[in-house]
Amino acid sequence: MKLSQLLVFVLTPSLALSFGDGLFCPRSNVKMLGPKSFKKALKANRTNLVAFVSPRCGHCQRMAPEYTKAADKLHPLVLTYAVDCDDEKNKPLCAEQQVQSFPTVKLFPRGNKLAPIAYESGNRTSNAFFSWTSKRIPSQVTKLSKVADMQSWIEKTQDETALLLLTKEKKVPLLWKVLANNYSGKLELAAHRDEDGKTTRLLGFEENTRVLVYPAGSSNPVKYEGKTKLEPLTKFFDSILDGTAGFKGPDGGSGRDEL
Repeated sequence: MKLSQLLVFVLTPSLALSFGDGLFCPRSNVKMLGPKSFKKALKANRTNLVAFVSPRCGHCQRMAPEYTKAADKLHPLVLTYAVDCDDEKNKPLCAEQQVQSFPTVKLFPRGNKLAPIAYESGNRTSNAFFSWTSKRIPSQVTKLSKVADMQSWIEKTQDETALLLLTKEKKVPLLWKVLANNYSGKLELAAHRDEDGKTTRLLGFEENTRVLVYPAGSSNPVKYEGKTKLEPLTKFFDSILDGTAGFKGPDGGSGRDEL
């Protein structure tokens, strides 16, 4: 037997033993949950993907590398978890979630505020998990196809701060969908496809502008100056809600209409 064949034979009898007694590396983006941490994860108004597994299950062993890859693709926009149903302390949780076979994968679209959705496909590849999850994030983004649609949207959102994404993409980016879901009921988010930058120029901004902010009570947009990534945008959104955002318009003013 060749050395390479021997290594395959030795390393593949049980992928469940790859990382001690678990299926997932502790350093991966798949975080293990117990009863308390499961409840804590679902308290947040976020989309979570959870796999209920048994380390002894062959299907789980084969799924684990693909699920880990999916977690890497989704991170940090969608948090990915796993629950070891062989662990005695987790058995009541798995029973509560009606886990009858392994693996059972569920999407919790908005924490514990919406009913979970079961992944019923036998295609357990990373691409399948990623695509399925992305399509099931609740749609909270208002799509503005035409520039003319913006005025009516601004008028409808006068009482709340509204944020407009100018994107070259045909579809609403996953980041914007996730943020709209996370801040549902607190901030209004819309998206407009501006492939050639014409709308951006029409609104009086340079072409690299990605996000415009309409402060509550204002119809004058303010440019968001930070990076368009989850962490800085989350901090910015939180600063809007706690009143520390400090909007500044192109002329150095507050960006709000004068009363």
